[in-house]
Amino acid sequence: MKHITKITLFTVGLAVLVSLVGAVPGLRPLAELQTSARAATDDADNVLTFDAAADCRTFAGGFNRGDAVIINGKIFPAGTLPSGIATFDPTQPVNGVAPIGEWVNRGQNGLPFPLAIAPSYSSAPASFGTEYFILNDGRALTTEGYLLPSGLVLSSVTGGIGTFRGATGYSQGTILGTNATGCPNARVKFHLQPNL
Repeated sequence: MKHITKITLFTVGLAVLVSLVGAVPGLRPLAELQTSARAATDDADNVLTFDAAADCRTFAGGFNRGDAVIINGKIFPAGTLPSGIATFDPTQPVNGVAPIGEWVNRGQNGLPFPLAIAPSYSSAPASFGTEYFILNDGRALTTEGYLLPSGLVLSSVTGGIGTFRGATGYSQGTILGTNATGCPNARVKFHLQPNL
């Protein structure tokens, strides 16, 4: 039972690793990104959507509460990754579409709580993570986020480097399935604050 709990925690904990960051609306680089990342239909000027694939081969860390973890993954244009159990390698093109960037997540497990008190913390985040996103054109962004027991991944867009400086907002991630490494694929929608 303990082994199953650790595997479940590992899978759930990896979901937070799929949180991604968008671009600052109104800047010329956003127009360049539109060819690689399809904007969401609602309020397209402030919402940007990407797909992400975590790569289990890069995972290092533990499964206990407080253990640190690190993992890498690839960013794809929205709509690229399939739903369900997939067999693609996240480092390779998917149906002819190559990754448009990569990310690194440094995280920490928030679970498991001791069984005697676990029910009292049933809505506490399962894991936390700081993500560093590097697009293939060299721009970089960061987010800070957490995974809720419901499976919802929420992250704050905390800033960026270069033309992404000053980026703020939040993102919501939805798990699509898994890839050949056994890690999750996700679709992440970024709700970005306009520049003031």
